[in-house]
Amino acid sequence: MSTESCYNCNQTMERLHSYVDRELTEFELVEVQKHLDDCPPCEKHFEFEANVKRLVHNKGCPEKAPRELLQQILRNLKQA
Repeated sequence: MSTESCYNCNQTMERLHSYVDRELTEFELVEVQKHLDDCPPCEKHFEFEANVKRLVHNKGCPEKAPRELLQQILRNLKQA
């Protein structure tokens, strides 16, 4: 068990997406991690969110747009 976090479950959940993306301050990162270490339900939710993010990153857009499409989009943007 780690030392107790100053964040409760609601405060941790409010920061969870930012925690997954590592967009928190050092203090917030530490406090969220402390809470997750001591709260199995929140830890389980974090694992789910992290897995969803990983899945979207790996499988979300496996193909690139065709070159012709990209060229047409760029032409349209220049005209706009």
